[in-house]
Amino acid sequence: MILSNLIVKQWFKSLIAAITVLFLLISTADLINGFLQGKDAMRVLLEYSLKMPDLMGRMFPICCLVATLFSLNNLKSHAELIAILAAGYSYRRIYFLVGACALTMVGLQFLNLGFVEPFANKVKRQEIQKSRKSEGKYLTRSSIEGGRFWYKSQNYFASFGFFDRKSNVLQDVEIYFFSEAHTSTKILKAQKASFISEGKWLLTNVIELSGLSTPTFPMQTTKPELTMALNETPDDFGEFEADLTTLNFFKLNQFINRMSKTGINVSEYQIILMNKVFLSFVCLVFALIPVSTIFNPNRRSDSFGKNVVLTLLVTVLFWVLYSGAVAYGNSGAVAPWLATGIVPILFFSYVVFTYWKHRKLSI
Repeated sequence: MILSNLIVKQWFKSLIAAITVLFLLISTADLINGFLQGKDAMRVLLEYSLKMPDLMGRMFPICCLVATLFSLNNLKSHAELIAILAAGYSYRRIYFLVGACALTMVGLQFLNLGFVEPFANKVKRQEIQKSRKSEGKYLTRSSIEGGRFWYKSQNYFASFGFFDRKSNVLQDVEIYFFSEAHTSTKILKAQKASFISEGKWLLTNVIELSGLSTPTFPMQTTKPELTMALNETPDDFGEFEADLTTLNFFKLNQFINRMSKTGINVSEYQIILMNKVFLSFVCLVFALIPVSTIFNPNRRSDSFGKNVVLTLLVTVLFWVLYSGAVAYGNSGAVAPWLATGIVPILFFSYVVFTYWKHRKLSI
């Protein structure tokens, strides 16, 4: 128990130091950059706060790597690691202990990416949303509720289930028109709406309810097609995709499940979801990669400079490979789970290989 407490204490001490140093470096650079752009202090602090969850999501795996590297290096420098192994403490137990410590960061990373970052994105969307800069479009706009997007234009409310930016098509469209007296005039429901040209859309399989503001019963008509003018363009609807980043992990998963039942390609959105899972798993992988140094416990075998270089190489290699794999996934070349999971799984395979190769070693 005493030896386990010593390893855990060293690991978390190194972790806190790594988080503190990287946090201060990132914060200083970001704040200085904001002030150099001439922004007021409140705006700089707001943007900095909203940006931090994303930055922390990239920083946590590196901190786990640094924590293991420097905690083990510190044990070596005082000949404590040799003493621990000589006392009968197995290599497997050290792997298990470091992995258990890293699981706390896995949970923190998932909480950050799955819930804190979406909340920050929601605040960001509210602060910079297009409705505050336009009098005619998007006077109000809601996040996704019940699997639908809602917005308000000049003389109508509208909702849709999905926007296919490749074909410029809105799926499952509903438009609620109102008069200057704010009374309902008619409702249009269409299976889809295809962009034709500037200001014109072609609605397919349309159901129209008219005469809503008259004393008589509303009249319902159906039309296979209807060309009408809307104030919005495909670029405007593309803005709604950013609202997906405001959904927490479970709501995003529900939205993707609903969209997949319609036959729409949701690969890009599945990648957003799986990123949260695999980038959390990466914290465990990064923490276990340096544990292989325990198979050479001599304090002369490691140095501060060597550990820094190793940290930089592993970090750069991972993010280059991971970004490339995700890019292939977004293009549809590979499945979403493979695009987000292949690189973390490869790095974890290296951890398993190094342990299996040296598992029978003894000091």
